[in-house]
Order: sequence, then structure tokens, then C-alpha cells
Amino acid sequence: MTDELINRLAADLHPVRPRTLERRILAAMALGCAITVVGAYLFLDLTMGRPFGGAYGSPMFWTKAGYTLAFGLLGLAAAPALARPHGRIVWPFAAAGLLVVLALGLGTMGWMHQGWAREELMGRTAMVCPWLITLTGLPVLLSLLLALRSTAPRSPTQAGTAAGLVAAGFGALVYAFYCGETGMMFMAVWYTLGMAMTVALGTVIGRFALRW
Repeated sequence: MTDELINRLAADLHPVRPRTLERRILAAMALGCAITVVGAYLFLDLTMGRPFGGAYGSPMFWTKAGYTLAFGLLGLAAAPALARPHGRIVWPFAAAGLLVVLALGLGTMGWMHQGWAREELMGRTAMVCPWLITLTGLPVLLSLLLALRSTAPRSPTQAGTAAGLVAAGFGALVYAFYCGETGMMFMAVWYTLGMAMTVALGTVIGRFALRW
């Protein structure tokens, strides 16, 4: 009787193409990023008057771009593993933590050389920067969470954290094109805070939305 049931269940199985999960995550990220790019243009450029490429080409722009992109790629490394029932991975989160420590260390050194100038830390947009980064990353986060709904993560909370890390990195990367701030300490504090808020949002939503 048991063998017959197993055979009936197995008869309905269909082979899954290799890397299907990874392609699904990349497709969701691409869709979210496309919405983010359009939304950032409509909201930041047209509504708030922040022209595209506010600090484009400056050394600090490339620093911000590299910093934020690194978080997005670390999230992409973690998401496929954590979307599986047996998934366990730690190193992307450890690397993200080390990256934050490095940025804060370099930022503090630069701030010290600037005589602890308030402008180096606060710039002109400190009070809105974290919120705008979270808002910019929201389409990527929601798209990824919808894609992960069809998976069976061992830990929905950790899968949500990985989705949040992807959204944080790529959302902040898009935002960097509209940000005219050039302080290293500004980036280390306020960009990191905005990305941390996005990761926290993904963690909380994932805990409930990715249950199976």
C-alpha cells in the first residue's frame, strides 16, 4: 500500500531545470530594479528636483556605488541557499558586517582629518537619506519576497533577511545616482542606516510572508 502511494506521487513529478531557483531570484531582482529605476526618476528627479547624476563621476560616487553594490551581491549569494529547506549560509552576512566596520573605520579617519566637521557627517540630506534608500529599495524587496513565496526556506526570517540585503544594496545603488553628498562618513553612517532599515523590513516581512 505504501509503495503504491509512493509510486502514484512519484508519477506526478516533473523534472526541474537546473538553476531554476537562481533564475527566478534574478528575474525578480531585475523586475524590482526596473521599477526602482523608473520610480526613482519619477519621485526623486521630477518630484524632489534631485537631478540624475548629482555627484556622478566623482571618487565618492564610485565609492558609494561599490559599497552598495557589494551588499546587493552578498544578498544574491545568500538568497538561493536560504530559499531551500536545507539551506544554511553565513559568510555573506559576516562579510556584510565586516564591510560596515571597514566603512565606519575609514569614515571616522576621514572625519578626523576634516576636524570633525559637521558637514562631513551630516551633509545636507542626513535626515532624509535613510528613508529614501529604504523607499528606493522597496520594489526590489517586494518583488523578491513574492518570488520566494513559491519556495520552502528552512528559515523564513533568514530568507527575508537575504531578500532585504539584495534590496538594500541595489536600492541604495540607484539612490546614489541622485545623491550629491561626497562625505565618506556620511556614506558610512546614513547609507548604512538606510540599508539596515531595508534589511530589517525584509526580515520582519519574511518571517510571516515566507512561512510554509
